[in-house]
Amino acid sequence: MLKPSQFSVGRTLLPAALLSCALLAAARQVQAQDAPSPVGPGDVVLTVGDRKITLEEFEKITESLPPQFAGALSQLGKRGFADQFGNLLALSLEGEKLQIADREGFRQMLDFQRMLLLAQTTVNELAGPQVPVSEPDVQSAYDAHQEELQEVHLRGIYIPFDPEPEEVEGQAPPEPANPEAGTVSEADALAKADALRARIQGGADIAELARTESEHPTSSSGGDFGFVKRGQFAPEIDNAIFSLEPSQITAPLRDRFGYFIFRLEGKRTAPLDQVRQIIENSLRQQRMMDLFARMKSAYPVTLNPGYFPEEEPDPLGLPPQ
Repeated sequence: MLKPSQFSVGRTLLPAALLSCALLAAARQVQAQDAPSPVGPGDVVLTVGDRKITLEEFEKITESLPPQFAGALSQLGKRGFADQFGNLLALSLEGEKLQIADREGFRQMLDFQRMLLLAQTTVNELAGPQVPVSEPDVQSAYDAHQEELQEVHLRGIYIPFDPEPEEVEGQAPPEPANPEAGTVSEADALAKADALRARIQGGADIAELARTESEHPTSSSGGDFGFVKRGQFAPEIDNAIFSLEPSQITAPLRDRFGYFIFRLEGKRTAPLDQVRQIIENSLRQQRMMDLFARMKSAYPVTLNPGYFPEEEPDPLGLPPQ
């Protein structure tokens, strides 16, 4: 049998539970009312003054943005872009009130902007990055440029010297393997490089010598420079290392900060997958140059020499006045 106190608690809990359920149902109803309803193509999504823009119109605007403005949509988001677009439209509407569009200077600017937009769109459609490069073209370019794509696997030693000040302006030497080691004169560095080369030719292990004698970040790996592409070194060093035969050792090769000694470990042509992006970019650049050449042929440019005289270059290199 329930005691009075227990009955009292029960009477209190029941109304509280009913009230809680009622509040929860009301909250859900409010949420349902606040939830945005689906927007159709003809519904107005942006209003600026008296100008109303429907969903269909707004999406056409965002889809046709010039390339230089397309990034703003992703950076600002849909709502942020709409807010900024509204500000621009408001200024434009005010300009219409001021009849700015009827001014001659404005029409000339508009014609020039139209020409720029037409030219850029034409380039994008005929030779832009979205125009795919065919696999046969990539393979053909790869096959035709085997020599330029050659790589050499090098092991080497670097002996730095103290360069002349005029040689190092704007240049940074390789980070030394031992920062506490002092630099030497160029003559001493060359003598040391010659001596190390003689030891290697006499049978000494170049990897071990690199670990103890080389002042280059590769010293810890026994002087392993890995595969080197053309153009990573100065032309005179490039010519020397790419003319090596396997296991052949170079004479000391000078750069601005020291002398290299290299031994050729092997040669290869860079794998296609490794250089594919380089080849595709080169083909796109060539396609762009071909387009400009075709345009010059199809639309010859003639200048009136009476208005555009030939300008002699200034002997001091100054621009023409």
